[in-house]
Amino acid sequence: MIKLNLTPQNKQEELILTYLQNNASETLADKINNGTPFEKDGHPLLNKKTLSGFMKYACDEARKLAEKGANSACIDDVTVYGWAIHFFEEDSIEGTLYTIDGEECKPAPKKVATTKPATVKPQPTKPQNLQFSIFDKIDDTEVKDTKTDTLTTETDTNDEEFTEEEKLDALRQIAEEEQREKGNPTYQKYTAYQAEKPTAIVAYRLGDFYEVLGDKAVLLGNELDLTITSRDVGLKERIPMVGFPYHAAENYFAKIVKYHDLYIVENDNEKQFIERVETAVNRHIDLDTGEILTEEMRLFDGDIEEPDDVLAEEKELAKGFEPTAVCKLEEMLGDVFIVGV
Repeated sequence: MIKLNLTPQNKQEELILTYLQNNASETLADKINNGTPFEKDGHPLLNKKTLSGFMKYACDEARKLAEKGANSACIDDVTVYGWAIHFFEEDSIEGTLYTIDGEECKPAPKKVATTKPATVKPQPTKPQNLQFSIFDKIDDTEVKDTKTDTLTTETDTNDEEFTEEEKLDALRQIAEEEQREKGNPTYQKYTAYQAEKPTAIVAYRLGDFYEVLGDKAVLLGNELDLTITSRDVGLKERIPMVGFPYHAAENYFAKIVKYHDLYIVENDNEKQFIERVETAVNRHIDLDTGEILTEEMRLFDGDIEEPDDVLAEEKELAKGFEPTAVCKLEEMLGDVFIVGV
């Protein structure tokens, strides 16, 4: 059992701690005990999570499952334990933040903004042009259309009207916008795997969890009655996500292949595609146990059969012993004894 630096405050937290100690991998235990790097407002911090923080997270997830206007939601143990793995595994979930020096990072007090009355400078009255012509109006319109007060992503960053800092900010905004359109590296990998097998459910191993993202997550959640949450993948909005712990994955794999092709991704070098049961005889997974079969296991099919000559010899040998005598010998000598021929 892995020792975790978590202190339970009540019976519910004790149950969560026991589950984590029995099921957490070394990687997850290291995250729980030592925290994970976290950046906020441009400052590098250390993110540590507690059992009380998880209980608040679980309550929020339960509220999402409750129907609109309902006062409560009934959640089974498996779902709550799955939330626990996800809470401590997911780096983007914020817990208690500490500085590099080990001091707890507390939010700065909010400053009350004070507004000063705007000073309006009198504008000189433009003298009327008594000889107004159509060319005067065209010149004035061109000036208004071409003059800009702020730098946009389409502005030439070499324009001498802007400072170097403003140009760098504009380029940074362009880069961030491009990143938001693609998502973070993990999501880009996931979409690449999905493109390899467009019709399959992609089960992507992230730490102690297998996760399914996007529209397939909604589809799978509704079919298998899984809790549909969401994940921050670097896009403008969070995307739907369902997940299940790796130690219970075989049960879920067996359910998934009844309806869909399955693409299991452990890492870039370890992937396995399993066809849907209805489209092919599935020789990659045991539908009774959900166990993924190796090549050796697939080659062996059925019980071992002894050769006919061996069976005939054993039957002939058995004729020489009276059953009652054999039973008495077994009582005297135990379960195993040698009979000389």
